[in-house]
Amino acid sequence: MSMNTIYIASTSTVNNMLLRLFPLCALLLLISACATTGGNQKAENQACSYADERQNDCELDIVIEITQRIGVDPEIRQEFNTAISLLNDEKYPEAIRLLKGVTGKTSKFTAPYINLGIAYARTGEMDKAEKSLKKALEINARHPVANNELGIVYRKTGQYKKAREHYQIAVNKYPKFLPARKNLGVLCDIYMQDLDCALEQYEEYLKRKPDDEKVKIWVADVKSRL
Repeated sequence: MSMNTIYIASTSTVNNMLLRLFPLCALLLLISACATTGGNQKAENQACSYADERQNDCELDIVIEITQRIGVDPEIRQEFNTAISLLNDEKYPEAIRLLKGVTGKTSKFTAPYINLGIAYARTGEMDKAEKSLKKALEINARHPVANNELGIVYRKTGQYKKAREHYQIAVNKYPKFLPARKNLGVLCDIYMQDLDCALEQYEEYLKRKPDDEKVKIWVADVKSRL
């Protein structure tokens, strides 16, 4: 059995009313394109690769830690690739069917569970999304993408304390993982009215992405309210 590298793929939803939510992109299985989301406003379709750092938000040291080098059966690998293509095409029921099959054939890798959770979230099946992402965290409790996506699920379902806990896990373990840091700032700012937390996260974010004019405006806004 040949050795192949599985990377995690995901993108967070950009809410039409809350443009502060961060569009998270990560690598697919042997593919460096991001799935986009449905809703009133689609997330920008970015080609975001941790490995070559085409985006400032993608850190090479992150991919080193979250990459799993494993032996994968070619048939399973093909099913996973097809599922990712379906996610890109927003064909979520078909993607869910394939990803469920992949998780049934190999249960020790995070990638299928994370993408299955994302697909469920896209269809509004938040209970199933939560269950799948929790399964991924049983495999790797500190996985940044899994924690960030579960944080998004909890934010959407009004469980703000739990959302904060999972964003915090991601930023504590991976300080340069900007999607979770920005989402945590937004959560503290808009949903929890914890302005000290929001300011801290926004400022830490700007240290690594100083040209983000939108976040600069948010910092000024938070400071004025403080």
